[in-house]
Amino acid sequence: MEDILHHSIIKYSFEKDEYIILEKGFFILLIMNGTASLDNAVQQYKIKKNDLIILTPSMTHKLHEKSHDFTITCIYIHPDYFDTLSDGQVMYHQLSRFTNQYNIPILSLNTSTLSYLQETMHLISESLEQFRFYKSGIISHLCNFLLLQITDILCQNNQEVSICIKRTDEIFRNFKKLSSHNYRNHHDILFYANNLNISTTYLSRIVKNITGHTVHFHISELLCTEAKRLLDTTDMGIKEIADELGFSDQSVFGKFFVKATGVSPLKYRKR
Repeated sequence: MEDILHHSIIKYSFEKDEYIILEKGFFILLIMNGTASLDNAVQQYKIKKNDLIILTPSMTHKLHEKSHDFTITCIYIHPDYFDTLSDGQVMYHQLSRFTNQYNIPILSLNTSTLSYLQETMHLISESLEQFRFYKSGIISHLCNFLLLQITDILCQNNQEVSICIKRTDEIFRNFKKLSSHNYRNHHDILFYANNLNISTTYLSRIVKNITGHTVHFHISELLCTEAKRLLDTTDMGIKEIADELGFSDQSVFGKFFVKATGVSPLKYRKR
């Protein structure tokens, strides 16, 4: 489905036994049946039938240990395309607050809500190929419709959060975008504050108020996730990984990794 891929929106189902890596985009997952495990650098989750999960580009997730009857519907939205959607920021505003409490939002839906959401997701399908002149607009409207549905569900489950988008929300969103593109080479808060044209104190306060975590925590989370991926999936040496991730030397990287995971990079690789 050429134009769908051009817009970086893909819909598919997982039924195979091997693990699946979900990264570098927004993923909207509907668990239709069965159970599975979903891991990131911080935590492991058990997901089950009727769960709605929303993943952001800031972390890599691994889907595995699926039951034999596990089925899932998934929409993937590329971050650049997400930014063009008029209702993307509205959903992200709710999402950022929600992750403060749960790390990633996993919502158990009732059957009617799940069915309706699935119907919307099914509209983004190969059938859109029949449209020639207004396909891009149709796709955009469908995505915004889906995001607003999810935003409403998030609001119902997080009623203490205002539905208004403030400047601080935009700054936080821009910080997350900047960090996902630059964390390998820039570990310091000054780089991000300068690029956002604000002070380091103001940026620290915004990130802490929205997520409950520091700027350093968010950067370290990205670094740790990528370090684990490189240790797991490549034959790069520890020094090479340290260089790749912008550490001054192997020793500094080693201390960082031990503090984040409790084991050295070498022990992690040999585990």
